[in-house]
Order: sequence, then C-alpha cells, then structure tokens
Amino acid sequence: MKIITFKGGLGNQMFEYAFYLYLKSHTNENVYGYYNKTWLKGHNGLEIQNVFDVELPKSTVFANLIAIIIRFINRFFKNTHFISSENSLKMESVYFDGWWQNKLFYNEQNNWIKFKGFELDDINIGHLKGIQQSESIALHIRRGDYITNQFVNKYGGVCTKEYYKEAIQIIGENFNKPKFYVFSDDMEWVKANLLLENAVYVSNNSGNKSYLDMYLMSHCKANIIANSSFSYWGAYLNRSSSKVIYPKKWFNNEEAAPEIFKSSWIGI
Repeated sequence: MKIITFKGGLGNQMFEYAFYLYLKSHTNENVYGYYNKTWLKGHNGLEIQNVFDVELPKSTVFANLIAIIIRFINRFFKNTHFISSENSLKMESVYFDGWWQNKLFYNEQNNWIKFKGFELDDINIGHLKGIQQSESIALHIRRGDYITNQFVNKYGGVCTKEYYKEAIQIIGENFNKPKFYVFSDDMEWVKANLLLENAVYVSNNSGNKSYLDMYLMSHCKANIIANSSFSYWGAYLNRSSSKVIYPKKWFNNEEAAPEIFKSSWIGI
C-alpha cells in the first residue's frame, strides 16, 4: 500500500493531487489519502474536491493508523525507507509526506485538472465579462499570512514593490491598453504602493469563496504572480494567457525556487 498526505491550502492540495496521480501511475499498489484536519485547517480545509473535478484517494482507518505509526517511527529513526518527501523520494516507500512542487510530477499541459461547473454571482459575472472583453492582466499580491511571524522569514519580502513595478512595465511594453484585475489580501498596500491607471480591485471573494479569485485569474490575458502556489495555479490553468511573469526568487532564504515554471514564462 501507498499513503499520501494532503495538507495546506488549495494550491498545495493541487500539487499533492498531481503527485497522487503520478504515484498511482507508477505503482500497482493501492494508494490511500491521509487527511489530518490539523494540517488542513489553516485555510479552508480540504477543498480541492469542491473546486475541481477530481477523485481523491480513499481514506481508511487502517491506512491512517499505518501513517501515524510510520510518522512515530520516523521521529526516532530519521530517513527510514518507510517514508518519502520531495527531498528524498523513494518509490518503494509506504508513506509520502511532502509538498511535491515539481513539474516532473505532472503534465505541463493543463488538461489533467479542471474546474467544476459552478454558478457565479452577479459581481463575479461582471468581473468575468470585463476580463474577457479587455486586455486583462491578473495581478496577485499576497501579504496577509506572508508578513506574520510564522511565514515572514521564508516568504516575506520576496515580491517587493520593485518586483511589481518591473512586471507592470513589462506588461505595458506588450499590451496597448492593459486593464489590471488586482487580487490581494491587502488592497490598502496595493493602492498606496502601486499607481495603476486602469485597475479593478477584486475584493468580493473571501473565505470559502476564495477559489473564485483563482478562477478569475485563469481567464485573464496575462498574469503577474506572487510567490504563492495559489497564484501559480491561477496562471498555470490559464489557457488564454500570452504572458506570465513570476519572481525568480521564490523563498526569502537561500533555498532554490521550485521547478514548476513553464519555459515560456518570464522570471524577474
């Protein structure tokens, strides 16, 4: 048997689901999911199955017990052959606990995961029509939890004001009349630091409706993303985008950026 952990927010769950498909295609064994509520409560819980047309691995009492035992053993005997992470992938392992941010685990073509069909409210219908009828640029700025003590050392200070200004300049050189659709958890910072001549500030999707921001991002003509898996997938799922700009520096330390970016994307 194989067991894979699902944890983190929607963007992380998408990487984990991609790895689940990879794992399932490389083994003849049954693959089960381990869904620890503590690891999923930071955002909106386990939500990928509510947003995308996916079939998650089953969870069983026996598989959960095996996962707990393996984690316990690993506390005392590090790097056992029972457990794998992205830093030490062993296909013969039983338990797989990682973030799996590597495009080796999924097809670069964005046809392996699709949004479910869902109804939009009037505000989002208006946003979608505006996005489709203009040279729309999705501009994602994540601050919120990235400036808290828990995450600031790893993620904070990467996507600076200078990064966004350079990205906006590149967009201006490639689009005649760009219309920026801004997605952020700190609109006050955006308005104070980025002077956008033609902008729509999308602030109506929050809580368990946050995924609608990703949906709208995926319909814009171009994307400027943050160092965020949520932001990444909004661009990756975009079939009409002619430009994606991303930060080459993904972490606020010496750790290398994940191998997830398409060769056609622009890193700055």
